[in-house]
Amino acid sequence: MMDGNLFRPDAMQNAGAVAFDKVHDNMDVILHVGAHMTGVSTLTYYLERNRRKLRNQGLALWTVSDTRKGLFDGLTLRSGLHGVERRRMRGAGRVRLRCAALEKARAKELLVCDPGILGGLSNNISSERLYPAAGERAARMTHAFDGRVKRVFIIVRSLEDYWAGALAHAVQNGFPLPLGAELDRLVTQPRSWRRVITDLACAMPDAEILVAPFERIGDRPDDMVEFAVAGRFGAPANLRSGLRPQVPHLNALREVLVDRQEDEEDLPDGSGRWQPFEAGQVETLREIYAADLAWLRSGAEGLAYLIEEKEPSLARNRALVGT
Repeated sequence: MMDGNLFRPDAMQNAGAVAFDKVHDNMDVILHVGAHMTGVSTLTYYLERNRRKLRNQGLALWTVSDTRKGLFDGLTLRSGLHGVERRRMRGAGRVRLRCAALEKARAKELLVCDPGILGGLSNNISSERLYPAAGERAARMTHAFDGRVKRVFIIVRSLEDYWAGALAHAVQNGFPLPLGAELDRLVTQPRSWRRVITDLACAMPDAEILVAPFERIGDRPDDMVEFAVAGRFGAPANLRSGLRPQVPHLNALREVLVDRQEDEEDLPDGSGRWQPFEAGQVETLREIYAADLAWLRSGAEGLAYLIEEKEPSLARNRALVGT
């Protein structure tokens, strides 16, 4: 197993350089799939303000400003809806036409940044599962991009913070405050980041799955870009936004409850971030997250690579020399 903090499967050590430097006749696609509340807002801000500089390096961009204008229409719809198959076919055709245009313009890579590829926060809350349809949705993207997906980049986050933030967004958007039984079910639900990553790897078997902890990289959008392109060029270091995930704090949630004529006293005192879980539940969620990271550090059964390096160039060098 490779020494250091970029953990790659034993079977892939001698192929490290190939995995990072594989060349295709067509443009390669890199999917940054989020997750939500892991620095996506900061990254999007950075990408939009460095779009021209990155394009000069051969990197084209699709952010939510591109994808939420109907580009992926049909691809993210659940099965069983009337006319969904036709809409999916049209969506795949639209994606392939846009990719062909970028290839004609000599783009080397396309970075797609959209956490909606995994699913939505509200669906996570209503289903009480962590991105339950991630595999199905990723498979549709694989089909739409017609074999171009080379790399998938996902940021993971400690589960007690993730679920607390998701619940805060849910309350802000009309969900009631969670009951104790609902919080228990979120703690015991069977899907952790390991299941999500496994689903992605199964849906995209020919793609490299890169995983990074939010705690290490969430506020470093330029490093995210360098990891995503495997160090092919140095990303611009300017225009860091300093944004943080826009999770509503307790005061904002109180205002929401007052507007809905609900009891604000059900929220704890204070003005910071809301932590709805009890101490024992928080500890359990931390243990699950630690187990996920340990699985990744052990090689993730050959399915994914964990990035914990401080510098993208160092991670790339370790992969190339296979040490």
